[in-house]
Amino acid sequence: MRQKGTKWLMKKKPNQIYYVEQQLVDALIALLKHKSLNEISVRELCNQAGVGRASFYRHYQSKEEVLERHARFLIKEWSQELESDSGAGPWDVFESLFCQLKEHQAFYEVLHKTGRDNVLRISLREKIGLTKDLSNSDAYQKVFFADGVSGWIEEWIERGMQETPVELNELFASYFNTVLANLAGIFAHD
Repeated sequence: MRQKGTKWLMKKKPNQIYYVEQQLVDALIALLKHKSLNEISVRELCNQAGVGRASFYRHYQSKEEVLERHARFLIKEWSQELESDSGAGPWDVFESLFCQLKEHQAFYEVLHKTGRDNVLRISLREKIGLTKDLSNSDAYQKVFFADGVSGWIEEWIERGMQETPVELNELFASYFNTVLANLAGIFAHD
């Protein structure tokens, strides 16, 4: 049995991402540690990744798409891992998400640095089923939840992801319990 905090380390799935795509992601992360996205040419990215420009354009239309598609892939991978665990409970959702983010910290820091946090927010909205055909009430609840969680994540990344996923999950649970208790006190009738 895995110890607390390691249960949600994602299993590597060979052949799930094409070699070229992974090389480009890794190269872009390395380059973005020293340059802005605008300073990196497709040629430079391809040279760093060891792939041809034709391969790049076979897979992507832009450098931004490399980041955006990988972010969506990681959220999908997390979701599938969580959903395959029949013993997962409500708070496991957050701990597993925080573990996945920590495991891919370098990538998420780059996503944040390039101002593409919205990709994570949009992915979370999609994951919880926020669609145009929902009632207003359902849509407002889902967007409040997804954007609140993504806000926590963005701030965690901004602050250097100092807490472990377990610690962040405990803070998250404590915060929600406090909010609920305060709301109960506000609406308590004497």
